Amino acid sequence: MINDDDLAKKILEVIPPSMGRIRSEMRSFTPMDLSIPQYRILGSIFRGTTLAGELAKIQGVSQPAMSMMIDSLVEKGFVQRNTKSADRRQIPLMLTQEGESLYLKIRKATQLKLSQKISELSNNDRTELNRGLIQLEKIFSLENKSKKNGDSKK
Repeated sequence: MINDDDLAKKILEVIPPSMGRIRSEMRSFTPMDLSIPQYRILGSIFRGTTLAGELAKIQGVSQPAMSMMIDSLVEKGFVQRNTKSADRRQIPLMLTQEGESLYLKIRKATQLKLSQKISELSNNDRTELNRGLIQLEKIFSLENKSKKNGDSKK
């Protein structure tokens, strides 16, 4: 039987490099003027996180840094602010049609690339992978967070 420490170690050995490979795939589909952090902001807004302060926490950056990234996304026409206020951290953000279209296009292309790699697995391996991902959702409470954030748009 595998102990909890060994499983935790395996998660730390597998997930970060896997995310690095996923980011590399995304970069290949992302326009040169859009960074991966900016793409992640588009994704967070798409899933329902609409305040700059919340986005800053998710990204692990300061609120001023987040405001600069949002300003850039607004200038590019991917994000719009819903109202006018002196405190930009409290202004709800939303994706423009162009921003949502770009986000979904990059995500779909990356998903297709991953799907091609997954197709090389046996049916048993795909079933095991699905079970493992369900367990990761439970560990990190992603399922409940996604439902709370309205990720039914997937």
